[in-house]
Amino acid sequence: MSAPQPCDLIIKNSCVLTMDARRSIIDRGAIAVKGHTIAAVGSEKGILENWSPKDTIDAKGAIVHPGYIDAHLHVNAQTCRGFFRGDASKGGSSGPNYADWKASLTGEDEHAAAGIASIEMLRHGITTYVEPGSAFEPDAVADATRQVGVRCSLAEPYLWDTTEIMDAIPGLASKALFARVPPNRDRCLKLLGSQLFRNRDKNGITHGHVALYGEGTASDELYVTAKKLADREGVILNNHVGFDLDLAAAMERVYGRSRFIHFAEIGVLGANTTFVHMNLINEDEVDPIVKSGMSIVWCPLAYVSRGTTLRKHTRLPEMKQRGVNVALGTDSARQSSAGDAGFLALQLAGGAGFKTVSEDVFEMMTVGGAKAAGLQTLIGSLEPGKRADIVIRSAESAEMMPSIDPAHQLVTVGHGPSADTVLVNGRVVLRSGRATLVDQSRIFDQAQRSVRMIMNRLGLSLPGLWPRGASVSPA
Repeated sequence: MSAPQPCDLIIKNSCVLTMDARRSIIDRGAIAVKGHTIAAVGSEKGILENWSPKDTIDAKGAIVHPGYIDAHLHVNAQTCRGFFRGDASKGGSSGPNYADWKASLTGEDEHAAAGIASIEMLRHGITTYVEPGSAFEPDAVADATRQVGVRCSLAEPYLWDTTEIMDAIPGLASKALFARVPPNRDRCLKLLGSQLFRNRDKNGITHGHVALYGEGTASDELYVTAKKLADREGVILNNHVGFDLDLAAAMERVYGRSRFIHFAEIGVLGANTTFVHMNLINEDEVDPIVKSGMSIVWCPLAYVSRGTTLRKHTRLPEMKQRGVNVALGTDSARQSSAGDAGFLALQLAGGAGFKTVSEDVFEMMTVGGAKAAGLQTLIGSLEPGKRADIVIRSAESAEMMPSIDPAHQLVTVGHGPSADTVLVNGRVVLRSGRATLVDQSRIFDQAQRSVRMIMNRLGLSLPGLWPRGASVSPA
């Protein structure tokens, strides 16, 4: 027998959901980690016989799975919870709207929002998120995310060269926002690809991709240029399409045909194209979508909170059944936690009449998310050679019992902040449910200070319908 090989860490005594090609589940499994990489996955007996670790984590029989990927998260919105309820896209009749809030954000504000978002994600088992080009100061977001230890992919802020169509969603448009990120083609061409430098660090946790805002705000020329750049650099082209049904109809009027017929004709569909939301898919668009190999990111909360379910059933479970890669995104966690998307997707799929099972949703959160992010060679499954982005769930949580059907249990009842230990790139970044690399209290204090400053800047009052701060008169 050969001597055991050295490694940095072994996670033993675990139920491992590998998400490999066979979707293997190892009931008494273990994982060997060497540096930032998974060295081996297998039975506990085999791993312990063949690997000699510097450290060992006893999972105590808990479920261990690949880190989830939130494939669409406006991370700088994490601090506006409570101020914009329901559907913020249609806007109000007076006062600052959601676009004004965003336009007022400083680098310090975005740093604070990304900090609390990253801690929240780890607690829910999310180890990677895709910021879709809505962070004004990507360096601030990258710094906060790196400090906590979460993997992310960033793009340039708000690349658009026409915004007349935004009249359909006035809550997402404002003079302040257009002044901050002017809808100008020269600006877009100058910035396009400016976040791809992050991919030079092949061992890092911060990545870059190409993104346009989308939703009819990009000319054909900008779309074609962005797609050619993404092709050349081997990254995804990410953009919003189909968030709002009225906006989708407006796009069809502009194009004179269905949107994906148009996109196919100008050559911007492909295996590295990721479209987000897709709440409207016409029958004549199904074939070009399926044939292109593109990815779709479904944001269930954004879909349901706007009343879209009453106007149009989602076709995204159908797209997955037809072989389209479907991932999940939070969109903005203004009225949800970062870990709610999977549970809600399962329920909405059933409501739309599709036989969707927990395993389908789990694929969306792992391998589907990895492909939609363009990171499928690095993350999404627990296999030798992949990065060690690993989640160990709590072995002492009632929601994780009896743990006989782990994928179903994680999606339906264990989807809350039940992560005990989390590794990203081979480093322990969460232990016993708390961040290990930062002082959580300091991060939370920064976020609260940021919100107070934004309120003062915009002249906002404390939200909520009930009286606050007033004494109660005696009966």
